[in-house]
Amino acid sequence: MERMLNHNTQIQQKYYTGSSRSKGLLVLSTCLALSLSACTTLPKQQNIQPEYAYDINTNDTSLARIISPLKEQNPELTGYHVLYDPLEAIAARIHLIEKAEKTLDLQYYIWDNDKIGSLALYKMIEAADRGVKIRLLIDDNNAGKMEGVYLALDQHANIEVKLFNPYRFRGMRPLDMLIDLKRINRRMHNKTFTADNQISLIGGRNMSNQYYNVSDSYQFSDVDVMLAGQAVDDITHSFDEYWNHSYAYPVRNIVNHNAYTLRYEGLKDQLTKHYQEITTQNYLNLSNRTHDFDQWLNHNIQLDWVKAEVVKDSPDKIQAKAKKEQHLNFQMVKRLETPTESVDLISAYFVPQKKGENKLIELAKDDVKVRVLTNSFKANDVALVHAFYAKYRENLLKNGVELYEFLPAVSEENLYANSKEISKKTKVSLKGLSRSSLHAKLMAIDNKQVFIGSFNFDPRSANLNTEIGVIINSPPLANAVHKTMDENLKKYAYKLVLDSQDNINWLRTTPQGITTFSKEPKMKWWQKAGIKVISWLPIEGFM
Repeated sequence: MERMLNHNTQIQQKYYTGSSRSKGLLVLSTCLALSLSACTTLPKQQNIQPEYAYDINTNDTSLARIISPLKEQNPELTGYHVLYDPLEAIAARIHLIEKAEKTLDLQYYIWDNDKIGSLALYKMIEAADRGVKIRLLIDDNNAGKMEGVYLALDQHANIEVKLFNPYRFRGMRPLDMLIDLKRINRRMHNKTFTADNQISLIGGRNMSNQYYNVSDSYQFSDVDVMLAGQAVDDITHSFDEYWNHSYAYPVRNIVNHNAYTLRYEGLKDQLTKHYQEITTQNYLNLSNRTHDFDQWLNHNIQLDWVKAEVVKDSPDKIQAKAKKEQHLNFQMVKRLETPTESVDLISAYFVPQKKGENKLIELAKDDVKVRVLTNSFKANDVALVHAFYAKYRENLLKNGVELYEFLPAVSEENLYANSKEISKKTKVSLKGLSRSSLHAKLMAIDNKQVFIGSFNFDPRSANLNTEIGVIINSPPLANAVHKTMDENLKKYAYKLVLDSQDNINWLRTTPQGITTFSKEPKMKWWQKAGIKVISWLPIEGFM
């Protein structure tokens, strides 16, 4: 979702919109005259020379010297390290940018103009200045307020920026939606980060404050995983597919250069000033002290090496042209083992549809312990999704599926360990740090397999957006996920149960005992009515 910008750290782009209202109406009228079905707003693509990650030899880099011996000891396996802690997650990104010597390939759905986004851009410019070739691929859905920054960034000789599935009417995006909704509604939701073709990060985190515990309003509870070995090759090939796809447009070819006064030198100056701010330095110091990632990477690296499979959508899915075997959900079904004991499913947005509902019920009836954790109404940042998820709750509960809903605010005793220090040193309110929303996408099957990625268990991820994830065949990791759920669900979530009349109750565990809510927590009567009406609309497939 598109987020609000932090005006204190916002990069000044200085732009104007060149399209007048009359021009927009003229275009609209013309398209309507030609019939909407015949219109496409996709900009004209120029002939682009394909580029591939392995065009640049990275076998002599520092990261290769760390990873290559481990790969030789573990042929055809993948080494992994899960990043739960948001401070460790940002430390991993910053240190990998600093460590990169030849290439950085970065693919994101959202890159915000805020503290975290600006910090990463500063480090990328430092890397480019020392000769690192950087490819930055951003979905265009949330790029509108950053396109001037991307244009300035692209002026560096070592940085290329592309926008995926772009809007044509840059200053009048609703016009694209009106004329070409079928295309515009499909987005590249992938998040991948690869340094020197040696180490990759994938998961749910975008480049924005709320994913790294530094937002003033609320924090996303998320997870991603650092990978080395076989999975990195698969992720690299996937990135190349997207980078060279006909829907990937160089930012310089579609953004109006005359619309922005920001140039590379000005961007670098602004990013440098932001980097030097005391709150930025305090946050970096917290990240480095809490998890000394650099020391770990260079001297004490410990990865668990296992069989793992990257599952990913083809970029052709955006065009509705991908074959079924090129869909992530098809690959997951084929490669996940049939559960016999337990399934723990964590999804920020959960709309199982009838097929998924039946499968979960079938597992529960076969004595498989099935637990689903998703957002409560108040914690969910997309109320529309909650309307369609809510339709399935009663039947799932009746048939033995356990449902838990993430709390919209964490009690002080359960706050992240460094919250008070983060609040003081980075000037983020404790209230903002306590507000929470689930954003993780994770599933554990028995004591065997774990999926981590960008894929939500909803129709949008399954059928419309492109996604990527990894299935890790690791009994210790699967067991750790189950154990973490056992220990922490009562701290961070409501448990849903049915009363004697099959009405849903929400149970919340507090230090004083269990509190029972017979009405949906934090939901007004008019919100309940609105959610009910929305659930009747024939739009579930777009959720």
